[in-house]
Amino acid sequence: MALALTDEQTQLSEAVLGFAQRHAPLTKTRAEFDGLAAGARPDFWAALVAQGFHAVNLPESCGGQGGDLLDAACVLDAAGYALLAGPLLPTMVAGAVAATAAPGSAVGALLADIAAGSTAVVVLPEAGQLEAAPVDGGWSLRGAVGPEVGLRAADRILVSARTAAGAVLWAVLDASAPGLQSSAVSATDLTRDVGALRVTDHLVPGADVIEGIDAGRARCISVALLAAEAAGIARWCADNVIDHLKVREQFGRPIGAFQALQHKAARLYVDAELTAAAAWDAVRAVAQSAEQLQVAAAGAAIVANAGLPDLVLDALTMFGAIGYTWEHDLHLYWRRAISLAALSGPAGRWARALGEPGCAPRDFSVTLPAAEAEFRAAVVETLDRAATLSNATPGRQSPDYLNLYSGDQRDVLAAAGLLAPHLPVPWGLDATAMQQLIIAEEFDKRPQVVRSSLGIAEWILPTILASGSEEQKQRFADPILRGTVAWCQLFSEPAAGSDLAALSTRATRVDGGWRVNGQKVWTSSADRADFGALLARTDPDAPKHRGIGYFLLDMTTPGITVRPLRTATGEAHFNEVFLDDVFIPDDMLVGGPADGWSLAVATMASERAAISGYLKDDREAVLRALSEDPAVDRDDVVRVLGEIRAATNAVAALGLRDTLNRLAGHSPGPATSIAKVATGVILRRIGTAAMEFAGRTSLIAGPEATAVAHTLQLPAELIGGGTMEVQLNIIATVILGLPRK
Repeated sequence: MALALTDEQTQLSEAVLGFAQRHAPLTKTRAEFDGLAAGARPDFWAALVAQGFHAVNLPESCGGQGGDLLDAACVLDAAGYALLAGPLLPTMVAGAVAATAAPGSAVGALLADIAAGSTAVVVLPEAGQLEAAPVDGGWSLRGAVGPEVGLRAADRILVSARTAAGAVLWAVLDASAPGLQSSAVSATDLTRDVGALRVTDHLVPGADVIEGIDAGRARCISVALLAAEAAGIARWCADNVIDHLKVREQFGRPIGAFQALQHKAARLYVDAELTAAAAWDAVRAVAQSAEQLQVAAAGAAIVANAGLPDLVLDALTMFGAIGYTWEHDLHLYWRRAISLAALSGPAGRWARALGEPGCAPRDFSVTLPAAEAEFRAAVVETLDRAATLSNATPGRQSPDYLNLYSGDQRDVLAAAGLLAPHLPVPWGLDATAMQQLIIAEEFDKRPQVVRSSLGIAEWILPTILASGSEEQKQRFADPILRGTVAWCQLFSEPAAGSDLAALSTRATRVDGGWRVNGQKVWTSSADRADFGALLARTDPDAPKHRGIGYFLLDMTTPGITVRPLRTATGEAHFNEVFLDDVFIPDDMLVGGPADGWSLAVATMASERAAISGYLKDDREAVLRALSEDPAVDRDDVVRVLGEIRAATNAVAALGLRDTLNRLAGHSPGPATSIAKVATGVILRRIGTAAMEFAGRTSLIAGPEATAVAHTLQLPAELIGGGTMEVQLNIIATVILGLPRK
């Protein structure tokens, strides 16, 4: 995805891409390598300035376009995709940093110069800091800075200097002024210059000192805009790999039909989407508190910038040897990716800051407009009434294992449609995305009001309401919502797991219903469920995705045998279910006898959406506990915690973007599929790190062995809702359009 979220931002990104196609094709950039390395402006610079792209976020009072930093990020995202050469990125970073300064003539002149077309660069303290000595009327600067991207091409150089008293001042240097000597450095990125600067007794009048720039904030702004360009590069890699896989043939068919390459392409797409999400989050955080900006920038530095070189390398390997040639453009993107990662600073430093216990969690709340006041008032009235009631009634409580609460409080919430508001009336509220957010917000304000889970029925009830008979809706919906019955899902079989359509459980029509024989496996809650959603083959001669029925099964029916299955943890979380001449009446068939596959797909989509939200739980607790163990290297644990938080924040940012899209009236995107894959990767990373840091403690199976317990539970979460490989198949063929076998 592009960083652009609104229609206006999309138009801006498309305009920049169109400009690049007309004025800056890579064939032309290749011809300018020598000049670019020496600091020459690319031929398109004057035309780009005339369009105002470089100053889209600068105030109109100084000649800019009056937009915000998200607009600037959209420009850089498109520039990264097109690999626009020259000083655009350093100039836009310098302008964004300067715009944070206190008003004054010096900063006003700098912003006006940039808007008029002057090139600029900001040299952050990590690239070197000058020494400032007081002189009559100002300061004398001396020292060396660099290497820095864009320094040779810059007309104006924004630098910091430290006084003998330890104070920091910022000043703008004219690159052509006496006492400044720049030198070229051989650049990794062939499309931009890299230079170093030596300053010898350069006088800066006191009136030219810029006040109010915070180095930490400047660093975060720089990382955020670097990440915006990284997002464009990642998207270019994903798009071009997918196109290549569709047309390149081996063994008489497109290589995109080979599952190994499909999975690599899907993983590349997932990583590109997370890169964009992390970058977008860092840019939007510039308008938030310093604490929130630091968290978001750290996430972008780790996920987007530090991760980009590997992402591009993955893309290169999918092109094969052709991608490694000088003539192919991929190495140019790879070189720029390496440069962006270097400019961001060590990823480990960002990760350790993010992993510290005192680091604030990232705020992904949505600020809702004042609309829907009447709807909110009705929600508030219901929740306030529920808060005065009990959430448990003796004799009606479902097992804790099923996470179902039953009681007066739940009855009120169910009757008001607040437990599953997305469902149609009268079971839900047919709530819009905004209304669902309002409900969630009001629940969060009242922790004493339990928003009870529907358990596994959360996945099954939408299917019943969408495709079931009126009698089925009336019979099952209300008990599910009120928590008086528990459900299980009878889909998987010993020979039909990921290939569910290969199921062999047989339903034979008899007088008044169906006689079912077969075996189900990996069935959660079957030993405690009142009802189950059952798939069985109704027509053995039909193609395997047809001739399947979707039945609602009373688990007390004669002929059902449930046998608990112990997992590697020693506990029985799953069950085998044997069906021997089990009679199911006709009124328990959902839809027609051949509708089962499409209904199962709908149910599994709800399941995967629920499972993709696993990381809302405190999954990093096992690592946090290990960080307090004196026998463990705390710095290493904190670094890994930071990496995991960066990844989980990127997933959350992806979800927030999807929510905002839905609030704008757009259909849901692929965020759920991406989150499912990303969640699996993060859970594996947590498990691997926990075992590494636990060391010899993992020899012990007692209650103190939390790392072992966590690891032994991972398969249930990694396999639940379909393995990662199944989800990668879906992304590759359905979302990316790669050819099926």
